[in-house]
Amino acid sequence: MAEIPLFPLPLVLFPGGRLSLQIFETRYLDMVMRCMRGDSGFGVVMIEEGRQVLENSERSLPSVSHQGVYCKIINFDQLPTGMLGIMIEGQTKFVIRDQYEQPDRLMMADVEFLETEEPHEVPDEFEHLVRILQSFVEHQDVVSLGYTVDFNSAVEVGARLTELLPCADETKQLLLELRNPLARLKELGKVVAEMQGQLSS
Repeated sequence: MAEIPLFPLPLVLFPGGRLSLQIFETRYLDMVMRCMRGDSGFGVVMIEEGRQVLENSERSLPSVSHQGVYCKIINFDQLPTGMLGIMIEGQTKFVIRDQYEQPDRLMMADVEFLETEEPHEVPDEFEHLVRILQSFVEHQDVVSLGYTVDFNSAVEVGARLTELLPCADETKQLLLELRNPLARLKELGKVVAEMQGQLSS
């Protein structure tokens, strides 16, 4: 069990996933400074209900999913807006066992880290998912994240495709919570087929 700060966001990130964030709330600026001084990280969790930013001290903290990803800061910069820009990279999935808040309203949790998923090659039946991912990673916004994607890895293909597909965050969270990368590819195949069906109807 480990105690980590939480950063709730309206999205889902996987191990190996990268994300650029703009930090401006005092509680998160303090958190980032502590993480960089101690070479530690924080947990990214999907918001299920509520808002990411606290406009005032009376607003309730958002409700978040019980499973997320522990992230480390891999780059940072002072932005022209005066905000702190950071790039984070997902490291390990975790399950929240207890959750609470600090006096500064920073969300904290006692978490259990999960084992790394067993590696598998992408079966031939899911090659169409690889081709979709290859088209996504050529997009300028994805190129800027500096990914080197192993298109033979079922773990990596499933993770990156889930992050980049324009589907509901709730669907992505369910895919994150799967422990078997081949099962995730199978479910992604269903999601893609449903999206293609909607486009053609």
